[in-house]
Amino acid sequence: MLPHIRAGFVLLNGGHWSGIYRLCHAIEYIDIYINFRRIFIYMYNRLLLDQIKKQLKLGKSLFLIGPRQVGKTTLCHQIKFDVVINLAVVSEKLKIEKDPTYIEKLINSQKKKVLVYIDEVQKIPELFDSIQTLIDQKKAQFVLTGSSVRKLKKHSDLNLAPGRIINFRLDPFCLSEKNDELDQILAYGQLPRIAIEEDTEQKDLELRSYVENYIEEEIRKETRLRSIAPFARFLELAALQSGQISNFSEISKELGPTVVTVQNYFQILEDTLFVERIDPYLKNASRKKLTKSSRYLFFDLGVRRILAQEASRFNPSRKGQLFEHFIGNEIIKWIRLKKRNAKLYYWRDSDGPEIDWLIECDGQLLPIEVKMQTSPSQQAAKHLLVFINEYKNARRGLIVSTSEIDFKVHDNVDVISYLNLFEYLDRWAK
Repeated sequence: MLPHIRAGFVLLNGGHWSGIYRLCHAIEYIDIYINFRRIFIYMYNRLLLDQIKKQLKLGKSLFLIGPRQVGKTTLCHQIKFDVVINLAVVSEKLKIEKDPTYIEKLINSQKKKVLVYIDEVQKIPELFDSIQTLIDQKKAQFVLTGSSVRKLKKHSDLNLAPGRIINFRLDPFCLSEKNDELDQILAYGQLPRIAIEEDTEQKDLELRSYVENYIEEEIRKETRLRSIAPFARFLELAALQSGQISNFSEISKELGPTVVTVQNYFQILEDTLFVERIDPYLKNASRKKLTKSSRYLFFDLGVRRILAQEASRFNPSRKGQLFEHFIGNEIIKWIRLKKRNAKLYYWRDSDGPEIDWLIECDGQLLPIEVKMQTSPSQQAAKHLLVFINEYKNARRGLIVSTSEIDFKVHDNVDVISYLNLFEYLDRWAK
């Protein structure tokens, strides 16, 4: 093995990622650096992989969606496919657009049932017709990946193979996959290739590149917006509001477009998997002033910060808001990975109490308060106890904190470290 490669593996095994970057950059072996990054990402086990392998063994076909660079391709590279088609490659996309029956001809030429991987399938939505035919004929099993559902939704007449394809969503790393320092997560997020990078300047550089590519690939090419400039400004305001109760009117006044246009902009963010809409929980016969506006969470805090044009250091108040945002994202990841029938809400009486997050699962409710405190007091449980008293299917309340230990502040209210969130939710949902 060449000395520089041997040295790189020593650094890799020691986890000195920025050392690898400096070594490879100094000797101008950038391709080696890129390959090291790919290897390093493989070292982190994605929790979704076991579920995907299980469904493939059962003979199911899968549709795996997720924003760009969350690791869909890396995950799929850990599966052995008979046929691989990448529609992000222009030549492959053109080949299929010129001959829509190309995939059927390719698979019909095989002598056995084949496992097919199609990346960026949303680029040719009409493929779902051929895919369903091949599934029905038991000639092929598919793993399809995509980073946007916008183009698919435009073709409402498409046969999306209902009952034949199981949908999965891949998100950035969760804490159970890679546990970084909290300040790093709040500032730089959990996108795999960003999370494994140690150099903060490089993190910022790549996050900015990510945002530029999103605007170019997902917005300019995939939407019919007359001008990108208003949308780019909207992105900044939406990122600043991320995690808070949405205020379309405020954004409209700031930008100029109508409230309807702002709503359409948010729909674009949802369709391109950039935000998650969290609706209010409105089931209450006695309270008449429950907030009805939704909250929007950007899928990654690093991307959010770059769009909001914020520095990487936050004051305590802002850090508390982002910690709440982070916990909301982690709950969403838990729901997708563990309890797909659960749903996340928030609850707020405009004249009274409010609950940061609320999980509904199998008829049960879990109200959650998020406190960036190492030792929340009994006062922190005040609104949780109000909620538990009003909703009989809420037996317990939870405070997620930065405490190093788990404890109780009331018989029905637990305080846990954010590091133990998945474990606690697993027990609650049983």
